[in-house]
Amino acid sequence: MTYNKSFKKKNYIIKPIDKSVAYDFIRQHHYLGDAKFFSKFAYGLFGKESGDMYGVTTFSNPQGISTLKGWFSLGNKDQSVLELSRLCVLPQFNGTNATSFLLSTSIRLLKKEDIRAVITLADDSRHAGSIYQVCNFTYYGLSNKKTDFFTADGKVNPRGSTKDTQGVWLPRTQKHRYSYILDKTLICNYKSKDYPKKEATKDYSCCSGTNVVFDKRFKINYSCPKCTDNIEVV
Repeated sequence: MTYNKSFKKKNYIIKPIDKSVAYDFIRQHHYLGDAKFFSKFAYGLFGKESGDMYGVTTFSNPQGISTLKGWFSLGNKDQSVLELSRLCVLPQFNGTNATSFLLSTSIRLLKKEDIRAVITLADDSRHAGSIYQVCNFTYYGLSNKKTDFFTADGKVNPRGSTKDTQGVWLPRTQKHRYSYILDKTLICNYKSKDYPKKEATKDYSCCSGTNVVFDKRFKINYSCPKCTDNIEVV
């Protein structure tokens, strides 16, 4: 498979693909790998001559039960707003406009499906969403501050009682909120803001840079699961 560093849009085409094809590509090439995600629409970036696929984007119905209400005051069964669930191109396309071409063209194709808006979140610990800025998304600031409970085996505990469970509550990394609104009559509840200029910064709100967190109830120190990718008694 060959690749021309001077990416020229005229040599490529974006078209719908089967979800199974999208899943296989993303599992191989996206940094989240096998992590579960949903897809309602999927599109691929193809070379016109080779027919090879070089990138994939997928869109799904927002998963949070209150997401649509929070963004647009829509009911949770509304199908007109989608969330960008995955965006991935082959590494050799990094540094070109292949990613922005794939995303912006996919969104134009979604308009034919009567989609009114696309929302997406950028993890502040990884990036500030520069690709969405290039594609003229509107920025709506950071998500609300939340916490997750990490059990002693390093897993994030589902919402529920943690009264008798060893572990620690740690701040969740905030997300940058972006939306591309196709239907201009749709009003977002969040206030638009200037694009953030910074890129990823290390979030030390979990352990203040010590890599150690303290279970106050059981009086135990753990290695910070957010900074060390595991949790163990220290």
